[in-house]
Amino acid sequence: MMFIKNVKVDLIERRFDKPIGGSTVTGVDIIVVTLIDKHGLTGLGFSYVIGGGGGLVANLAQTFAERFLIKKSITDPRAKWVEIQKSFNRTGDGPNMLALAALDVGIWDLKSNLEEVPLNISLGGKFGEVPVYASSNFNPNDTVEQAIEKSMHHIGNGYTAIKPRVNAIDKDSEFLEAIRAAIGDDIDLMSDANEKGDFDSAVRLLEVASALNMKFVEEPLPAGDIISYRRLSQLNNIAPIALGEHLQGQDRFVTIMEDRIPSYIQPDLAMAGGITPCLEISMFAAERNIIVAPHFLPGLFIHLHGTFHGELLLEDFPLIEDVFDGWPQVDNRGKVSTPRVSGHGLSLKT
Repeated sequence: MMFIKNVKVDLIERRFDKPIGGSTVTGVDIIVVTLIDKHGLTGLGFSYVIGGGGGLVANLAQTFAERFLIKKSITDPRAKWVEIQKSFNRTGDGPNMLALAALDVGIWDLKSNLEEVPLNISLGGKFGEVPVYASSNFNPNDTVEQAIEKSMHHIGNGYTAIKPRVNAIDKDSEFLEAIRAAIGDDIDLMSDANEKGDFDSAVRLLEVASALNMKFVEEPLPAGDIISYRRLSQLNNIAPIALGEHLQGQDRFVTIMEDRIPSYIQPDLAMAGGITPCLEISMFAAERNIIVAPHFLPGLFIHLHGTFHGELLLEDFPLIEDVFDGWPQVDNRGKVSTPRVSGHGLSLKT
């Protein structure tokens, strides 16, 4: 049992020299929480807001900590997650869920630190290694030559799977064909349209991707256009669809998986609300043979290994990693291994 004596909330605001990723991200606010138990043992939690606005989330995390955690005992992190999430019934998920994510990570870290086992084991998983694909440095404005150069750089570092960005336009076919020709058939190729397409462009992109034997196409449509995604899922000769990073609420994940829309489900730690819902989503996906491919943070999501009876695929896109020490590293085979330290093994850089 955990007894929380105090909770400290910090906000770290980062701005980038130039936009990164397919959504041209210009900054990220990182919400860091430190849970302190009655013996002085700590649990480190974190969440983030892409594009800024983290002050609101940090304030919510402090409010929830005072209401639900400080001077309270916690037996089960899952039960505590449900208790806090139920309080959103009048205000909705939104930034509330991002604040809950930070607290949830901290609770799980504290629990596994108390048990003196890795987070992976505390979650019911096992030791092992998981493949990681590279998506960093790619930009939707890349020329073919730039995308090929970046692809070869990742491959040279040991990655066996890459994910360049596309724009859901006709030129995507030539772009992807050139990349496939350059990297060969032994490297897994994906692409991310970052919600830019409509139904017709999504069909064209998915047909091209299928012809190129691509692993998946991510978000060929806006995440909320479930009707069009249902239409896509009923077509033949299209590549698998990856979806989920922009979804909040387990009911939305259940809906798209029950409809067999994605072949790859991509919960985001912050948007989903922490480790607890990501674990539940993963278990639900595995029952339907849907591959779990969480958004970002391979060094945290490696702890899901062995917690469900299904396939796990991780994404390397460094966003908040340089704020913390202790991340497990991707090896020269494009894989990351479960850490052997207690908790998630991360610490805030000083």
